[in-house]
Amino acid sequence: MSAMHWLWLGAIVLMMLSLAVLLPPLLAEVPLPAGDPDEALRRLYQTQLAELKLERSGGRLSETDHAQAVEELQRRLLSELDRPRTSVAWRQSPWLRRGSALLLAVLLPVAAFALYLQVGDPKAAAQLAQEQPGVHGDGAGDTQVQAMVDGLARRLEEQPQNLPGWVMLARSYETLELFDAAAQAYRRALQEARRSAMDEEVQARLWADLADALASAQGGDLDGEAGKAIKQALMLQPDQPKALALAGSAAARHGKLDEAQKNWQALLRQLEPGSDMALRVQDDLLKLEALVSEDSSTSTARTAAVSKSRLSGELRWTASKANPSEPARLAKAQVFVVARADGHPRPVAVLRLPATSLPAHFTLGPENLLDPAVSMSSFPELRLQARLSLDGQAMPRAGDIYSQSFSVTPGSSNLLLELNPAF
Repeated sequence: MSAMHWLWLGAIVLMMLSLAVLLPPLLAEVPLPAGDPDEALRRLYQTQLAELKLERSGGRLSETDHAQAVEELQRRLLSELDRPRTSVAWRQSPWLRRGSALLLAVLLPVAAFALYLQVGDPKAAAQLAQEQPGVHGDGAGDTQVQAMVDGLARRLEEQPQNLPGWVMLARSYETLELFDAAAQAYRRALQEARRSAMDEEVQARLWADLADALASAQGGDLDGEAGKAIKQALMLQPDQPKALALAGSAAARHGKLDEAQKNWQALLRQLEPGSDMALRVQDDLLKLEALVSEDSSTSTARTAAVSKSRLSGELRWTASKANPSEPARLAKAQVFVVARADGHPRPVAVLRLPATSLPAHFTLGPENLLDPAVSMSSFPELRLQARLSLDGQAMPRAGDIYSQSFSVTPGSSNLLLELNPAF
């Protein structure tokens, strides 16, 4: 069923619901009032007259008050009886109610359809159903936005000197998360800004926008061309806000905490106190201060830990096999230097080297840990051994060749491992 069928089906259902609410009260049978209204007045008069009589006999009304009350009651009765009465029987007629229901059932759909033809656009609904069959949600809005952006790009190719147009195109591409296209639009805007000799503040802002778009296109990487754009923006305007924010982030990622702190403090001085951006920058500065304090207080301990988290030495063939007689068999061979610890089920660290590179200097460090959370410095003693796998397999197999195994303390250097291939 197409989208147009759903449209008309929904309209019919809504129309039927409306009629289901409006028609039942008109079609319901209403009983006519029984009896003569004048007779009802007389019965009311007699009731009130009996009440006055009881009041008089009970001593609550004097003779004079009783006579006045009876006279007033008679006047009211005569006034009601003399008042002309219009018949309401025609309003209670069932044919009038049924006729009204029939008229409403016919006029409501006709009026709704006429209003749609006057205000609505059936051709637009049909065109939309043809262009996007089965599509629901906001896809049509995205398509329209993309079409407008493409139209703007075509106009700018015909009018390349339109600097605001290039900036608008870049912003539009960023909204659509097309960051490579946004960066290209910013480059065209920068070309036009330089050609028009725009002031340095405008050019610096464009450089910062370009850096932001490049970083977004590269998954947040602020190095390379993005880093160059940040430097260019700060060269033109040292207090450019976006450039300072990006420069601080880049410095923090590289561990240059002092530089990041300097950039973000310069940015904070330009922001309105108490604003959302100012509060976020203040939070980042507090985190930086904590990192700087921690870094300065533990630098010595970290240096010692790093020195104890490495093993280094020389890996070579035994003296009798300084040059193996069958080097062709070593084409695929790999040498694995393995550090193990007692009580630890897995190797602590593993280094792989091609057998053809021997003799070679080796270093086992944090980058060779199988579990980054388990450092070599956390063990008092390690067992070091080299294994030669002729087919290059990481898992030990029959036929592998092993060096001697010996115990070392973390941080040891000038170690020697020798392999004696049996061929």
